[in-house]
Amino acid sequence: MITIARIDERLIHGQVAYAWSVAYKSEAIMVIDNEAAQDTFQVSLLQMACPPGIKCMVCNEEKGAELLKKYEKRKIFVVVKHPSTLLSLCEKGVELKEINVGGLYFKEGRRQISKTVYVDPEMEKVFQKLDRRGVKMENRTTPTDSKEDLMKLI
Repeated sequence: MITIARIDERLIHGQVAYAWSVAYKSEAIMVIDNEAAQDTFQVSLLQMACPPGIKCMVCNEEKGAELLKKYEKRKIFVVVKHPSTLLSLCEKGVELKEINVGGLYFKEGRRQISKTVYVDPEMEKVFQKLDRRGVKMENRTTPTDSKEDLMKLI
């Protein structure tokens, strides 16, 4: 069971490791990112950033979808860099009910829609596709923040 699916370009950092994983009691944090999964140094860094007692998995989209189906009874916190990764998981048969969008940072071509979320036109299209699939998307920086409907911000 996915306890929470979060989009955060920083992947695992203090807030993810200690605030989110505590608020959404998880047995594991699964980073799904094709690029990170190929970089052994980045995999090591992500594993070191994971809190003690919580398993850390770093995998590509294909393996992530496979593992989420295999371990559907386990409490897994999914974190990705890009909205398209979550759309890809849905297309591979992973059921996503809700997505937390918390860390898409400023880059050229992006516009700001909240304190920590900047989107480009391609991301907006992906969010619209997820919305049409019935996935609820909310914007929060920390678990204690009030939820904002992402689609109302776009």
